[in-house]
Amino acid sequence: MGRVLVAYATRGGAARDIAETVGEVLRASGHAVRVADLKSKPGVDGAELVVLGSGINAGSWYPEATSWLAAEAGALRTARVAVFNACLNAADPAKRDDSLAYNRSVAERVRASASESFAGRFVPEHISWWRRLFLRTMQKPTQDHLDLDAVRAWASTLTVS
Repeated sequence: MGRVLVAYATRGGAARDIAETVGEVLRASGHAVRVADLKSKPGVDGAELVVLGSGINAGSWYPEATSWLAAEAGALRTARVAVFNACLNAADPAKRDDSLAYNRSVAERVRASASESFAGRFVPEHISWWRRLFLRTMQKPTQDHLDLDAVRAWASTLTVS
């Protein structure tokens, strides 16, 4: 079976949980899977499939994800690539197109064969104190919309070669 890299950028942990779930599904299908935080700057290392994901901040992927993408652009040309994001907008069916659009520039750069947006979570304790203070003024409550069954369903559609 194929070699797979599932790499993610996260702040609150939703993208990590999605990446680990994707990894579990692909591993169960017989693939050799490596799941890595993009802060560790993993190499593509001959992966046939790279699944790349990020949380979203103000409509954009996290900087460590886009920096990694630029650094690994050459290696990514030889792999099939799928992308995903974790964002609260995806929890609202009326904002689904917007949440998928957050992947557009990344998906185009890597010629992604699959793109998805998963509803994430907002846990104030997982963000910086100043941002927590700002969001408290907006009365943002803790939210968890992560649907790991939806992640498993998407992961099962990914093909390695």
